[in-house]
Amino acid sequence: MCFRTDSAEARARAASPAVSRRRDFRGGIAAHRLDEMAREMRAQRARQLEERERRIDRMVREARDRGADPDRVFWSIVHDTEEAPFSTGRALLLMHRIVPVPPQDLATPEELHDELWTVIEGLGSEGVNLFRTDHLSDADLYGRLYYRILDEPTRVMPPKSQAVEYIDCLHPLDVESGGWGAWLAERDGSGPPVPRESDEAPGRGPICPTRPADRDRWLAG
Repeated sequence: MCFRTDSAEARARAASPAVSRRRDFRGGIAAHRLDEMAREMRAQRARQLEERERRIDRMVREARDRGADPDRVFWSIVHDTEEAPFSTGRALLLMHRIVPVPPQDLATPEELHDELWTVIEGLGSEGVNLFRTDHLSDADLYGRLYYRILDEPTRVMPPKSQAVEYIDCLHPLDVESGGWGAWLAERDGSGPPVPRESDEAPGRGPICPTRPADRDRWLAG
């Protein structure tokens, strides 16, 4: 995962209103129970935001007392990058009444596509953005999200924070296995050059002629 200060445009997206599902999937949870769970998560977030303000106030006071720069924006960034509490993507989505559907329950490519972007937009609204996903099909990316990424710890970023969490979806095994994972690493300068002869990589056979996805340019960056 990468963690860095982001642009004003991305911060504005993070402060956008709650997202909603593209399709009415609830994963078998009754609507009233889903509402109750979402309210509990939002109440917990409200308490975290109150604690954040108290902690930043203390950091500013301590900086002033020792003669350091008491700029609140600076200490807000320090807090969010070093002391912000951890949660998971799955818990963040629940605040928006989103419970991701198991991949095997998505019967059509259209349902899979809609569910994937529901998750992507839900995470983005909470300041958690994906990048380097073009080597993965919708099915592969959603499976990686559902079974691994959504349960990994991530920093809780308040809507007004100047920090954004970035999750790199390019796994080292994607690069080592060649193909589009290696191409993406080479493109971004994060991996060794991949030798090519026409449409083939020596020792790897033909490279898939069509990139699995072209979504990275639509993700918050």
